[in-house]
Amino acid sequence: MSNIIELRKEMKTIMPEKSKIFMRSKGSILHDFYNGCERIFKKIAMEINGGYEESEKWHKSLLYKMTIPIKGVRPPVLSEELAAELDEYLSFRHVFRNIYGFELKGERIAYLSKKFDKVVPKFIEEIKSFLAFLEKELL
Repeated sequence: MSNIIELRKEMKTIMPEKSKIFMRSKGSILHDFYNGCERIFKKIAMEINGGYEESEKWHKSLLYKMTIPIKGVRPPVLSEELAAELDEYLSFRHVFRNIYGFELKGERIAYLSKKFDKVVPKFIEEIKSFLAFLEKELL
């Protein structure tokens, strides 16, 4: 989670200008943010859920499964509301990986950047809550 906090700090240092370099910078941070979230989901899936499927749409499936409680094992990791917010970052990450930086759309980056400051604390809060559950269960 410390990496996600660092990404939030980095995002605040980028000026809200419209140049391609600023867009690439913000796009990279948004991309890295979802990568960090997904690494946490994969760790939970491997260590608690018993793995995850490597299908064509495994990224979306993994995110969705984090909203589902597993009876006798764990509560939901994320609220459905937060998962819906994160799904937008997942979709952006796919675009970011598959286009040239100069093709990035400023409106989408501006929209996700604006939400970023609300989504990051919510993500941290929900993961901390999940970790507190695990600590209780292990004691």
